[in-house]
Amino acid sequence: MNVNAVTASKGTPSGWYRIGVLKELFLDHDIVLHEINPKISRYPPPETLKRPLWLLAALFERLTYISRLRGADVTILQRELISTLPTVERLLPGKKILDVDDAIFLNKRGLAAKNAAKACIGVVCGNQYLADYFSNYNRNIRIIPTGVNVSDMKVDPERLTRSGKNVIGWIGTPSNLPFFEPIVPRLKEFFKNYSSHAELRIITSHADSIPTELRKICTFVKWYPGIEFDELPQWTAGLMPLADNEWVKGKCSFKMLQYMSAGVPVVVSPYGMNREILAKSEVGFGAQSGDEWYLALERLLVDLDLNHTLGRQARSLAEKDFSLESVVEKWLDTFSSWL
Repeated sequence: MNVNAVTASKGTPSGWYRIGVLKELFLDHDIVLHEINPKISRYPPPETLKRPLWLLAALFERLTYISRLRGADVTILQRELISTLPTVERLLPGKKILDVDDAIFLNKRGLAAKNAAKACIGVVCGNQYLADYFSNYNRNIRIIPTGVNVSDMKVDPERLTRSGKNVIGWIGTPSNLPFFEPIVPRLKEFFKNYSSHAELRIITSHADSIPTELRKICTFVKWYPGIEFDELPQWTAGLMPLADNEWVKGKCSFKMLQYMSAGVPVVVSPYGMNREILAKSEVGFGAQSGDEWYLALERLLVDLDLNHTLGRQARSLAEKDFSLESVVEKWLDTFSSWL
């Protein structure tokens, strides 16, 4: 079986974690996945004067897909071809599946998202919130979460007994760092009161992206491919603050799942898919106010038996419902049903 997958660009997190990491596992089932990365970004340049030329170039490149995508059994379109704009999705040859892991319909009345959904035989959604929306525009809907590489993520049995400070950490792209802002005052108090026992570690692309007040209390670690396998198993807790809004409801809790795969309990904002995962098993704490964040971190730092239990349960849930192997099985079932 031959499958095309049109992703955003080479190295884009959503393209890699939802499509790229599955290639080898698909091969085990005689499925060859050809990933197509556009040379012209689906997102407009920040300079307004450059946008007309960008749009013409992007449209021309997408038109070439009409011939480039022929011959495959199915083509996976990861989101719309050009952000927020309906373009040539309906002209592309063969059967197509739309894969969505964000609330892409919140801009420009969702015209591009609706167009892409109607052009496809079905829509694969990262969570229930996205599935509920796209069910209005396509009768074939499947929920396939963003999987985590549980097989290669080793649990460290000594993470709570090593000498040195306990690591409470966060990993992600700079665009998600502003979610820390409401809780920074209480985090500052926490890490001041427990300065001899705990450190806040932030893993991201560059230190300048960390908000000033947060930078004062954290240790910056520069991200590199595969750092999660080296870093996360040592942690005492993993953090995922969010805001309560429509965009967040579309998020697929990947950060939370990464922590869980390493056997690390979580403290997260209980919004969107985070709430659904917290309801599945006791894997950590949902925290909204600054006081709740403080108390949750304190419990995980002080009560090591509880920390160990929650971490073990987090790993178990990640293995059962969110491993790459389980994600591939869901894709195989989808192909069998829709093709």
